[in-house]
Amino acid sequence: ETARRIHLSTAKEIVCSGGNRSSKTDSLLAEAAIQLTNIVPHSLAKDYPKEKLRAPIRARVTCASLTNTLTPVILPKLQWHQWNGRECCRQDSCGTPGSPHGHWGWIPRHLLVGGDWTKSWSEKNRTLTLINGSVMTFYSYDQEVTDFSGGSIHLSLHDEGPPHAIYRENKMRTLDVGGRLYTAMTPPDEESAAWDAAW
Repeated sequence: ETARRIHLSTAKEIVCSGGNRSSKTDSLLAEAAIQLTNIVPHSLAKDYPKEKLRAPIRARVTCASLTNTLTPVILPKLQWHQWNGRECCRQDSCGTPGSPHGHWGWIPRHLLVGGDWTKSWSEKNRTLTLINGSVMTFYSYDQEVTDFSGGSIHLSLHDEGPPHAIYRENKMRTLDVGGRLYTAMTPPDEESAAWDAAW
């Protein structure tokens, strides 16, 4: 139900808060996939806000680390051929591909260049380009703030709460195109820009 509220909201800024392994990042990546592709899941088809379907769009994902978060966690959640399932028990169907306890990657194969992830993904630029013209670029919080300036983006996702300066730059990039800012984070021990904005 919480994920459904994220998908149906037309708010310009959303903070998805929860504990570890509560599907915060997955929910926001699923929302990004909808906006990048204009493909709405059957469960949302009747209710999904049409105003959010305007692909091709430019999206940005900012995470804590390119090596510890982007490569092992985020990219597999997007790759159509990767199964992301629960690995919590020894029951026959728990976490196995096709079970109700997981999903295949969010970006459909037919929207990749030549149907091939390696042709759509640029490791050098950390950019995913779809054949419909949508582009998703990946950054990390340890980059210089100047790396985040310039250009406009329709969708900005933060995986965990961003530093104030990076939050401000990402938000500024969305203003001229009426973009949206999403943050997935565990409730912070200290104040953060995204948490403050949510309240």
